[in-house]
Amino acid sequence: MSEQKIIKEVAADATTATVVLGGTLNIEASAELRRVLGEALAEAPQVLLDIRQLEGLDITILQTICSACKTAAASGRRLLAEGALPDCMMALNGGIGARMALPCRQNNDQTCIWFKGAL
Repeated sequence: MSEQKIIKEVAADATTATVVLGGTLNIEASAELRRVLGEALAEAPQVLLDIRQLEGLDITILQTICSACKTAAASGRRLLAEGALPDCMMALNGGIGARMALPCRQNNDQTCIWFKGAL
């Protein structure tokens, strides 16, 4: 298992913030992820989650991301996933019985970034 990574980068023009997730994230990382996502949403109208280095996650990380997605939608901002969903996310989706490609009422009825796929 590799080290947990949560890194925020904001574009020079402040139009986009990128939050890089790496390693295996679990409940111990959820407060830090919530803080970083909140800052990113406050600093830029669009936030990209770079999940290409994500090796593992638990349900608390999914809940934290879903909460940030709901916050983004309510404030007219966008939270998007960049990169294909990693195997760990696909496994979690299957393990919780997620139904793919359905709209999310918390995200202005847009298709959920996790249960459809990423950019």
